[in-house]
Amino acid sequence: MNSLRLLNFCLAFIVLATGPALAQNLAALKTKINQMADQIEPKVIEWRRHFHQNPELSNREFKTAEKILAHLEALGLEVKTGVAHTGLVALLKGGNPVRWWL
Repeated sequence: MNSLRLLNFCLAFIVLATGPALAQNLAALKTKINQMADQIEPKVIEWRRHFHQNPELSNREFKTAEKILAHLEALGLEVKTGVAHTGLVALLKGGNPVRWWL
């Protein structure tokens, strides 16, 4: 099941479980998610093209890591570098004191 179908299934399940009032809120949320995805799509396509036009050997993705690091830091995320040589780990902080690593 692809991620969009899974999202739609989960939304449908929540709607059935909680009633029509939530259905309206979920429809608005789905619309907002789609709008945000449409806004970032050109940037994602640009990244994909850049990475494919500038390939790097496995475990030697230094330029790729630099590009991703710059973007994550621009988003204000705390980033750990050098994970498994060229990997990155970003810390996403929320209002909850629990820490989640992506």
